[in-house]
Amino acid sequence: MKKTNLFKLSLVAAACMAAMSTAQADTITGIQENDVGTQSQVVQDYDFTSLVQFGFGSWNLDNVSVKIVDAETGEVLAKDFDPNTGIYSAMEVGDSFASFINDGTNIDTPTAKLTGKDWPVGEPSGVKALTDLDAIYMPNGKPASCIMSTSFHPFSDDADYVSDPTTLPEGATIDDGLLNSSVVNPTMCNSAFQTHKRFKVSALPASVEAGGAIDMVFNVQDGANPEGAAATRYMVLQKLNNYTGKHLKGFTLQVGTGIGGDFVASATFAVELSDGVGEKVDKDTGLLTDPPTDIWDATDMATFSAGLFGPGDEKHAVGFFDTVNRAGFLAAEAAAAPKNSIVSGDTIADTYETLFGSKWLPSIYEPKGIFYDFDNDPATDDRLVAWWGDNPNTDAEDYMWLKGAADNYAPATADELEAWAESSDPYYIGGIEDVLNLGLSYIIDVGDLTDEGENTFTLRMIPMVDETRADYIPGFVEDDNQPPADLTVYEKSSSNGFSAYDNTSLLASVLAFLGLGALVARRKLSK
Repeated sequence: MKKTNLFKLSLVAAACMAAMSTAQADTITGIQENDVGTQSQVVQDYDFTSLVQFGFGSWNLDNVSVKIVDAETGEVLAKDFDPNTGIYSAMEVGDSFASFINDGTNIDTPTAKLTGKDWPVGEPSGVKALTDLDAIYMPNGKPASCIMSTSFHPFSDDADYVSDPTTLPEGATIDDGLLNSSVVNPTMCNSAFQTHKRFKVSALPASVEAGGAIDMVFNVQDGANPEGAAATRYMVLQKLNNYTGKHLKGFTLQVGTGIGGDFVASATFAVELSDGVGEKVDKDTGLLTDPPTDIWDATDMATFSAGLFGPGDEKHAVGFFDTVNRAGFLAAEAAAAPKNSIVSGDTIADTYETLFGSKWLPSIYEPKGIFYDFDNDPATDDRLVAWWGDNPNTDAEDYMWLKGAADNYAPATADELEAWAESSDPYYIGGIEDVLNLGLSYIIDVGDLTDEGENTFTLRMIPMVDETRADYIPGFVEDDNQPPADLTVYEKSSSNGFSAYDNTSLLASVLAFLGLGALVARRKLSK
């Protein structure tokens, strides 16, 4: 099917740094049909004091309720977000936001809660779309247009500004960039690593009820596509988090039209999903690589945090729970056109299930850990130094603070616990939320929707319940196995095995050397 009169996602607030190496878009008319400028203009020329969401207009909010909330308690504050204009009340440190998605019928029973970083890093409503009319792909081979979070980041995250501060926008310092700065720096498709690109969709119980799903609707409008392409390719950067109350075994993504019971999967080529297999572009030629290569590795499309699972690299520290293998799911687009779905398959490795007894834990079974706030910066993730679990190095059911895979899951010693408790640096006990949060990377191709008379499309997410684990309650959440409430409570004796090792520990060391360290814990699932 030949596609003409092509579409792009609507944008109503678009601005970025003129000094950025890749312009993200040209002037775009948005959902309210008013021209608001270009993303290539200098950022301080855009009136951020008006408190309008940057990149507003692409996410259709007809089935969404946006609330400004207390970042700590989640309590709804007496502040507003206007879904028609993107204007919101002034925010301050301690404020955040939550966008509640419903099925169009049961307004008061949301299927999901969408969030981003707290203010001043993020702003409501949480999702923006950036359309690059000049290029299909970035130099790294990923799509130049994207759907991402409404985040900002310091100029110090950009290597070019660090190496040459004279290129900073007028009036900016290297520490500016967040929403409480005089000059702000919105995160873009090609922004540096760890600049908070992923929006978080927390699946709620209604999403796994009969016929349940999470439907995000996007506005599209007539417009040219980069380099005369048949469709605009949007890289989607998100997380899908399990707050359903049930163990999950994977997910399904679909594109189509309508929401709730009126959803219809796309039966044409107008909007399709892609897993990026065989679609990477050579940065020098701008052509598909020969032989074809993938935009994402198979183990990078649907994964839990790389800081928790997998080998270290230039971007990630070695995984806490597994130093060798990533955790998550393999996933693939529909085999036949139109490609209107991506479905998860097998788990990447078994470490996650071995340690937690589930392929994908719900929030009610969130494990606890000891964290170290190494930089006292709320914009960065704290380091996990220990977790509360059943010691995999013993046959007994014995719950205690354990170190990670690099230490063969050895118990934290009394001396270590005492040092953390008494340290002037901030060590604290908290939930390991990232074992609930699955990072998804995929592509939506948006072509001609005029044949169907549509000016929107729907991205549907369906969490898949693991019925085989319906009655499973992890031992570490049972009343008799709870961790201490704070770090001032610790045992100096070896009665909890803090310094005890047995022959199993030697086996664990050997297996870890072979990259199989977590396998020693398999037998724990039968306890």
